[in-house]
Amino acid sequence: MFSYSLTSLLVFYEVVKSKGFSKAAGALSMTQPGVSNHVAQLEVQIGKALLKREKGALELTEEGRKIFRYAEKMVKVAQELERTINGMQKDIRPSLRIGTTRTYAKVMMPHILGSFQKTYPQIMIKLDMGGSEDMERTLSSLQNDVVIIANPRNSKKLWSFPFVKEELFLITSQTHALASRESVSLLEIKDYPLIIREEGSATRRIVLSAMEELSVNPAVLIEAKSIEFTKEWVAQGKGIGVVSRRSISAEDNGHLKVIPFKNPLFLEIFVVSLKSRKYDIWIHRFIDLMKTLCPSPDTQATSPC
Repeated sequence: MFSYSLTSLLVFYEVVKSKGFSKAAGALSMTQPGVSNHVAQLEVQIGKALLKREKGALELTEEGRKIFRYAEKMVKVAQELERTINGMQKDIRPSLRIGTTRTYAKVMMPHILGSFQKTYPQIMIKLDMGGSEDMERTLSSLQNDVVIIANPRNSKKLWSFPFVKEELFLITSQTHALASRESVSLLEIKDYPLIIREEGSATRRIVLSAMEELSVNPAVLIEAKSIEFTKEWVAQGKGIGVVSRRSISAEDNGHLKVIPFKNPLFLEIFVVSLKSRKYDIWIHRFIDLMKTLCPSPDTQATSPC
């Protein structure tokens, strides 16, 4: 960009100001040969000698005096820029970007984020929502710092901490043929129209994987991103669904029948971050808080976390 090195120019300034290469090296935390190389490089780039030694002391040549006057101006501008940047950084509120599913954002995150901000009120929380797989991908793209998702995929780049288990239940309308059952198996639901979660959902992955192991082909009626849509559709008797217990509110109990599976299906909820960022200060403190809120990964969905 320039015919000279800005770094070498600033080193030259420090040599003149310090009246010696050794003192300049100390001020710049450089070696003396390194300082000498920068000055020599600047002289080569300019094509003129800038310094001369007279009786053991350094003196500026005529060209050196001209260059030094410009170096002084540039140092003042650099110092002013440094002060401006420091002032801007003081005004920047530290933030933590957290990704999770829509369900957890609604039923789990208010308690978690409330606890975190009570401890660290200076932190700005930015909450992102989407499917488990989508949220996992936001870590690699650095869109989020940490995510709370179910059953993350194994990756050498990710670090994860299991903190709670979620049991999955079948939901039907109150008048459905299965509504009177105390429990059901996956084989027993295969012929009923099933409303399944969208691609990227951990619930979808767990349910379809369990059915595949039993060689069961579900009668999938519709795919839906929204838990609320699924519950409303099921309540109208148009199909059955599989959701976590935490997704069912007291109000839902008046319209839906919640039935456990004979062989329980579980989602394991994890806090996930990039291994390379695990010890970033706010990610580390958030993980520590999560371990305090949910000390056992076998904690069930009734836990406040």
